[in-house]
Amino acid sequence: GARGLGLLRLRLALGGFLADAALGGRVLRRVPGGWNRSTSALVGLVGILLAAGAVVLLLDDHPSRAVALTVTTGLGLAMGVQAATARVIAVKDVTTVVVTSTLTGLAADSVLGAGKPGLTGRRALAVLLITAGAAAGALLLQAHVGLGLALSATICLVVTAVGELTARRA
Repeated sequence: GARGLGLLRLRLALGGFLADAALGGRVLRRVPGGWNRSTSALVGLVGILLAAGAVVLLLDDHPSRAVALTVTTGLGLAMGVQAATARVIAVKDVTTVVVTSTLTGLAADSVLGAGKPGLTGRRALAVLLITAGAAAGALLLQAHVGLGLALSATICLVVTAVGELTARRA
């Protein structure tokens, strides 16, 4: 890319990530764990940011530098708030932020490791789903970069709706 563009993108993405991770932490600081209105709002925000990036990239295969930097920053924002929200939701054994924790838990608690029964199946399924998601995303990105974002946005918005409906019934 252009001289210095890679470093600028990195700084903007990281800055966006940290800013929205802090926002997520602030919004969720007094919220009990699990799914609630605040987590619905934040996961919905992630879906909206991803959808906006998808629309921009689907409409323009070769965006200008300013547009590309804006999309990069928006994706950093989305991932930061997603990471903060995932910490509060805290689905056991399915770490969405640190995939290596799932892999480590799978190996450490397996028959070859500590030999703890009952944990391997759930963690193996998590690894399988993470791998399937990565493969699907890679295939979509090969077709068009905007398609991967569009699928991610759709998943986030569906999860938001299902989570909100489930929380209301609880």
